[in-house]
Amino acid sequence: MTAIKKETKNLKLSLTGKNVYDSRGLENIFDKCRHDKDKMLRLVRAFCDAYLVDQKQRPLRLRPLQENIIVHSLTHPKNGKQRKLAILAPRGSGKSYALAIAATVYMFFNRFRDLIFILAPSEDQASLIFGYVYRNFKDNKFLDSLVDNYKFHNKPHIRMKGGTMLRRAPLAPSNQGQAIRGQHPTFCIVDESPLIDDKLFVDNVEPAVVSNKAPFINLGTPKSKENHMWRYLYDDAYAPTFKRLVYTWRDAIQPGDAYSAPYNEEEMLEKMMEWGEDSIYWRTEYECEFVESVSQIFNSERLKDCFSDYKILTREEVEAGIDIPPQVVIGVDIGKSVNSTVISAWSVEKDEKGNIAKLAYLEEINPRSGGHDIPYQRKRIMDIATKMRADKLIIDATGIGGAIEQDLRVACISTSPQIHFVPFIFTGGPRGTKTQVYRDYVSFVQQGVIHIPNPELQPPQYAKVINKWLREHIELEYVMDAANKTERIAAPEGKHDDYCDSSVIGIHAALTMLPGSGTFGSTNSKASKHTTYEKRGNYSQGSLFTTRQRKVQLNKHGPIRL
Repeated sequence: MTAIKKETKNLKLSLTGKNVYDSRGLENIFDKCRHDKDKMLRLVRAFCDAYLVDQKQRPLRLRPLQENIIVHSLTHPKNGKQRKLAILAPRGSGKSYALAIAATVYMFFNRFRDLIFILAPSEDQASLIFGYVYRNFKDNKFLDSLVDNYKFHNKPHIRMKGGTMLRRAPLAPSNQGQAIRGQHPTFCIVDESPLIDDKLFVDNVEPAVVSNKAPFINLGTPKSKENHMWRYLYDDAYAPTFKRLVYTWRDAIQPGDAYSAPYNEEEMLEKMMEWGEDSIYWRTEYECEFVESVSQIFNSERLKDCFSDYKILTREEVEAGIDIPPQVVIGVDIGKSVNSTVISAWSVEKDEKGNIAKLAYLEEINPRSGGHDIPYQRKRIMDIATKMRADKLIIDATGIGGAIEQDLRVACISTSPQIHFVPFIFTGGPRGTKTQVYRDYVSFVQQGVIHIPNPELQPPQYAKVINKWLREHIELEYVMDAANKTERIAAPEGKHDDYCDSSVIGIHAALTMLPGSGTFGSTNSKASKHTTYEKRGNYSQGSLFTTRQRKVQLNKHGPIRL
């Protein structure tokens, strides 16, 4: 009886913080829950309700996805082996915050000389979970009283009065993994694990969690298959040792007992339409799939759905100016050595879906044995733009395109009406211009706002060109660079993407570079393109730029004569 009273007294002292160095009673409670997920769930919910608050100062309520991550992170396998977790969850689902709660609960119940490590590929990412834990302690006076020291620079840490310490560190090629080398944490969290270099991870992180059988939590969204995270999740050799949790956006939208979900189904469906359900971005970021390192950009069936029953303009019709649509944008991919130069003309019209882009004309200029005839190309581009009374001429000004950029710019200025010339420079990488405009292009195809003349209704020579356009789009690939974890868009080796690049920049100019009024539908497409200059001399009226001479007049008042 005396022993029970003594143990109860020690537990109360530990809970109230009056005996912060003796947390044995709390550790015993924690250990009793660590083999039972239901008990651990009740403990976590009680802890959040008693000590933690959300951004609106309400008792914290977690979503089912977050509770599952926390419970699996804190419970031990019943066989007594080390807890190892590989978790995939979509962007914005609150997965990093869930692990911050897990770290906070662990530190509360294990205050005596434990070491918790938060690792990430960058300092900013590592500081994210660290900052969440800091706020959890700082927002509650009692939890704050258990902390001996907060340190934010030069080996940042949160140290409890009992000696337990939370540390954060980046794991990047620049530091060669030295932050974790020689350390032996009792709890290890790795955020954005798929982005950490595989060799650094195997050499430094995996040995660090062996000695203390530390719970080993790996979290992120899918990237390359040439990575430890893919092995943890899908390699049969790791199946006996790793618990695998894979969530999608469908799990994230379930609020459970929480006040709200991060996003709803309607918002996710809109994002899916923007990116395309077959897009590698959508499949990796929100479906949490490891996509093959090479993947198609366009869905062939969706491309065929773009076929419409109308005829493409022939070269003779363009030369004669017959049936030219009112709003035309010309996109040109300038050929380099063995590549062709492709000129695509897009008419901008309006239907029940809003603005649509219709392929009005398509022409390919093949390279000669000695390379491209630059003067002929320049003349042909301007002939088409002039004959079709184009509003915009946009060209790929990367590489050889830059050589004729100035000539085309001057030629456009001298036309009447003046053609708006736009040089477009492709840049690479996952956030480059080329990736972004192709992402928009895929979205437009998904939305059905791109119309292509049905090849079955065209003369044989034009049907051949349209079929080539289709084939190049189907063959275009999204390639993941496993070494640099970046992606690029390219045609397969030995094939070309000239039709694709010409189309993407033309559609970019037609549907994305809208006029100031916001939509083409709100402009008068049949209005005359000739500008009147009667009021050019008045400063408050007329255009800012002109190719004609302004009326010279003196605007100052003369002296008043009495």
